[in-house]
Amino acid sequence: MSPAQLTAVLSGVLREGADWSRPLDGFQRGQLKSASSIGRHLASELAGGPAVAAQFRADLRALLVDGPADTADDTQGAQPHGRSGAGKQQRGCARSSAEPAEAVAEAARRVVAAIDDDPSGDVAALGAPIGDLLTAARAAGTDDLATAVRGLLRDLVDAEIDLLSTPVNPSGGSR
Repeated sequence: MSPAQLTAVLSGVLREGADWSRPLDGFQRGQLKSASSIGRHLASELAGGPAVAAQFRADLRALLVDGPADTADDTQGAQPHGRSGAGKQQRGCARSSAEPAEAVAEAARRVVAAIDDDPSGDVAALGAPIGDLLTAARAAGTDDLATAVRGLLRDLVDAEIDLLSTPVNPSGGSR
């Protein structure tokens, strides 16, 4: 849900809660506690989400443009910045192996374009291009690239969990 949608849901629950007769039953108390949780998580996401998204996008772009720093010489086929990896193929199978490597390069270019073309920084918009990249990498056998992308996704999830577990107090800082 978007922040606007979550705020609308939260507002509706709180508005209804004002009209509930007292004492509250278990369901009503649960609804108010859920609304409180929504508000707390939304505040944390709004406070730190853009920075987490920007870091992920920058790291992913750097990986796809520059390649994995520690394996750049060994994984030319995984490099999406135009190298197809065909130079490392054996004669006789260069065409069949170069095609998957070029598919990886093209998928990586689409991910970079999606990052560059979206000034809003929407990480969700990268889901399909990243999925295509991982599919192409699996087909080409470029495990280093796929592992590095999955590592960045894991780091994104960890950062989001950390973000949501750090409540924001009303004065603007975290408690």
